[in-house]
Amino acid sequence: MKLLLMSHGNMATEALKSAEMIMGPIKDTAAVGLQPNQGPEDLQAAAEKFISDNPNHEPVVVIVDLLGGTPSNVVVRLIAAHPDLQVVSGLNLPMVINYGNQIMMGDEFSKTTMMDEAKAGVIDVNAKLNE
Repeated sequence: MKLLLMSHGNMATEALKSAEMIMGPIKDTAAVGLQPNQGPEDLQAAAEKFISDNPNHEPVVVIVDLLGGTPSNVVVRLIAAHPDLQVVSGLNLPMVINYGNQIMMGDEFSKTTMMDEAKAGVIDVNAKLNE
């Protein structure tokens, strides 16, 4: 299993750094961000390199920051050539940590579990304090 995080700016890179600060290195994971001086073709080249550098033909999960944004649109175009890509939008730290936990524990990867964990990480703290 391989994981690619993609975002506008440095969000993907920093999310990966934060997750690895908490839990240690996450195997076969990379992050790329679209910088202001880059175009979609730069992001696509980086994504294609990560996806293609896969001699064992491991499944690839791609998490993008925003559905309909440039990183998302780039990955949607890549699905035609790589129909096994598993793509999720809404990048957040609980999502990356859950992915890492699933891989480190040797569990079979569950996209649904990862997405549920991401959603559960959005909490109204004020309401929680008033419970």
